[in-house]
Amino acid sequence: MYIFIVNPVSGSGRAKKIYNRIANSKPFSQVDTHCFFTQYGGHAEIIAKQLTDFQEPVTCVIVIAGDGTLHEVINGLNVAKLPVASIPAGSGNDFARGCGISGSPVDMFNRIINRIEGKPYWLGYFRTDHHQGRYFVNNIGIGFDAEIAKTVNQSRYKQKLNKLRLGKISYIMALLQVLFRFKPMDLEIIADGQQRKLKDCWMVTITNHPYFGGGMKIIPDAVIQPERFPVLIIHSISKWKVLGLFITVFSGKHTQFKEVELFQAEHLEIYPHKPVTYQTDGQTDDCPVCMITKEKQHIKIMGI
Repeated sequence: MYIFIVNPVSGSGRAKKIYNRIANSKPFSQVDTHCFFTQYGGHAEIIAKQLTDFQEPVTCVIVIAGDGTLHEVINGLNVAKLPVASIPAGSGNDFARGCGISGSPVDMFNRIINRIEGKPYWLGYFRTDHHQGRYFVNNIGIGFDAEIAKTVNQSRYKQKLNKLRLGKISYIMALLQVLFRFKPMDLEIIADGQQRKLKDCWMVTITNHPYFGGGMKIIPDAVIQPERFPVLIIHSISKWKVLGLFITVFSGKHTQFKEVELFQAEHLEIYPHKPVTYQTDGQTDDCPVCMITKEKQHIKIMGI
C-alpha cells in the first residue's frame, strides 16, 4: 500500500493539483493507494504516527507538500522508519534539490513504485534544553537565518509570491528586513568535545545536504553521509558585508569570505548567552541551548 500525505495548501494549492494529476495517471491505477489530506499545521505528524497501526502493510509514504510537511511526517514516523518519498510542492523544496529529485510529478511517482531499492538518508537529530528531541530533514540554523525564516513565515507576501512561483523573492525581502535589526550573538559551542567562545556571531547552520532557503548553496560541498555533518559559522562581519555575502550564496562563493568558517562534527552543543531563534526545515522557535547529532540509523528514500 502506497500512502499519500498531501498538504493541499502547499505551494498555494499546487500540491493538490499535483496529486490529482498523479491520481489520473496510468501508474497510479497499477498499485494500491490511500490518500490523507492535511487540514492544519501539525496534522501530517499526527497522520504519520497512525501509520504504524495501518490496516495494511505500508510500502512507502509519499509526501506531496513542502519541506515543512515532510519534516512533520519524518517526526511522526519516528522509530517506524517506513520508506519515504517526496514529490515537492512547496516554496523552497530544498530536500528534493539536495537529493537530486527532478522530473514531472508522474515521472517521480513512476520511479517511486519501480525503483524498489531506494537510497539511504541520514537525518539530523536535535534537542533544545530539556525538550524531547526531534529530527531535521534538511538543516537547522541558529541566529540570522532563523530570524529570516521567522519573518518569511509571518509575512503577508509569502503566499502571494508563492502563487506566482516567486518564493525565493520572499526570502530576499525578509533578509533585507532582518539585516538592519538583527543583533549578533555571543555564544559557546562544543564540537566533539572541543569548546570555544564566539562573539558577534551571526549564524550557525548545520545541514544534511548543500541547500537551504529555496536553492541557496549554504554549504556547497555537503554530502548525504552517516555519522558527521558539516557546520557553517558566520561571525565578526559588518552588516553591509553580510548583504554581499548572501548575494553570493546561490553560487556557493560565500565560503571564500574570511568571516565564514566551515568544519565537520559528530556532536555539537550550542550555548547562547541568551535565548535565540532557531529554524529547522523552515519552522522556527526559540531555544536557550541546542544539542545536535547525526541519526545513526538511516531511512530509505524512494524514487531517487
